[in-house]
Amino acid sequence: MKRIVILIALVAIAGAAWYAWYEYDRVAEHTSELDAVETIDAAALLKAYTDDENAANARFNGKVLLVTGTVREVKAPENGLVDVVLETGDPLAGVVCQFAQADVPATLTTGTQARIKGVATGLLMDVVLQRCAAVE
Repeated sequence: MKRIVILIALVAIAGAAWYAWYEYDRVAEHTSELDAVETIDAAALLKAYTDDENAANARFNGKVLLVTGTVREVKAPENGLVDVVLETGDPLAGVVCQFAQADVPATLTTGTQARIKGVATGLLMDVVLQRCAAVE
């Protein structure tokens, strides 16, 4: 009886260790492969957040959006991500699309039209989209 209990405990520990490693090693699915929940213009997205932030959080946060707009600026901050800022008509706020350095196409330059998919994370002076991918 004692051996059966020990065997069951070892199997449970091995299963828990495998599951922990599986979750630790899991990567998020690339945004370009996900379907966008909504397509929206950058100015309209900012307006939705500035008009009613709580409603916009409920509507957009954690969801994949396809945002269209004109590129205002492309900058590489110190954290290794490239920020592509879309014009919103507001000089103090924009839509910041964060790309991994390897995922930024050379066609995204200041003044060009862009269609970008990303996961909305909310308003921090600018509306922020993470894990972005350019859409042709």
